[in-house]
Amino acid sequence: MRLAQTGARVLEFPRAEGAKTADSFAERLRGIFAATDGVRVARPTKCAELRISGLDDSVTAEDVRAVIREKTGCSSDNVRVGTIRPGPGGLGAVWVSCPVASAKVLADAGRLLIGFVSARITVLAARPMRCFKCLATGHTRVKCDSCFDCGGLCFRCGQPGHKAAECSAAPHCPVCAAGNKPANHQMGQRGCKPPRSSRQTSGVSQSTQAASDIVRASTSSPMEEVVETIQ
Repeated sequence: MRLAQTGARVLEFPRAEGAKTADSFAERLRGIFAATDGVRVARPTKCAELRISGLDDSVTAEDVRAVIREKTGCSSDNVRVGTIRPGPGGLGAVWVSCPVASAKVLADAGRLLIGFVSARITVLAARPMRCFKCLATGHTRVKCDSCFDCGGLCFRCGQPGHKAAECSAAPHCPVCAAGNKPANHQMGQRGCKPPRSSRQTSGVSQSTQAASDIVRASTSSPMEEVVETIQ
């Protein structure tokens, strides 16, 4: 047992039968704490991220998930598929997260037959631990002391009220701007290096800080939006 960065207790089951033991133990805990408020039992799985490209316009995210499940044998609940976006030549590309063992099977294959095409599989570099309050690396929201909260802001233009997928404004990172760094990029994009401490965010503009204050009460994680915007 160990304490996670989020404050949760993590129980790990090693060895070959660890996955089955973890599944069984999680189900028992869910039964025990079913009527207890404030207790959530999760069964996390170590995952890897992939980009699948060369998809024709008839393919859907559910098609991708189904083919991965059939190819690797993993549960569809453990496969996350982003929005299919047009790439070079008009063919689509999509971000995928799946268990490491399944990702290895796909990476070794190199290609995956989906619909009428043999799609290319690219393994993405592992992401550093990132706080989705201030976007700095090395800690999580629970342990963040920054005065800046980007939760609920558009990860493209840095303003509240909409998401990056709906935004056509010029990219602007208010966190990097607060640290007097180049800010003509999306928040959390590769190369984005936000300040690490609350002292470094003292230069946040009043309008940006006000926008941050509007959404400070939000408890939802913008992880899915980050995933789809920085790939």
